[in-house]
Amino acid sequence: MSFKSTNEIEKFTFDDCVISSFKVNEAGIILVLEALIVDSNNSQNTNYTESYADTATVRLLDGKIISAKKDGYRYYDANEVLLEEVPDTVLSDEETDNIIKNCEGAYLYYMEKDADNESSENIYNIGLEFTDEEDNTAADSYEIKVSFKEAIFTWERYLNRVQR
Repeated sequence: MSFKSTNEIEKFTFDDCVISSFKVNEAGIILVLEALIVDSNNSQNTNYTESYADTATVRLLDGKIISAKKDGYRYYDANEVLLEEVPDTVLSDEETDNIIKNCEGAYLYYMEKDADNESSENIYNIGLEFTDEEDNTAADSYEIKVSFKEAIFTWERYLNRVQR
């Protein structure tokens, strides 16, 4: 049995979500995800409790990348004294393409409607986080702003229920 959820982005949780593939082509944007959580109120959730989907494919039809930025940070000492501040950095098209080509294994930690968008157009922000392979800690994080006509999530089966 296959499951197909259309335009229900808010009815998924991305806490543990890992990107297997991220492609942009003339039809739109396609992401293949592992550990996507289907919320209990999703129309396709037959378990009626938060459950992991098997490998899920997200198709953002007519999807386009609007912009991308590398998240900045503030670094404090134990006394809460600011030691270093790095602002957000807007990425060039080439840098954005490089991030997309190399994001296999990165975490997709959110996909949310853009708060600054007042139009009825689907404009969402996608949060990516890479891990440092040496010590397995969070490294760089990015936000990619996308527009699309329709978001279609598909998966073949459920794995297990989410244990929190």
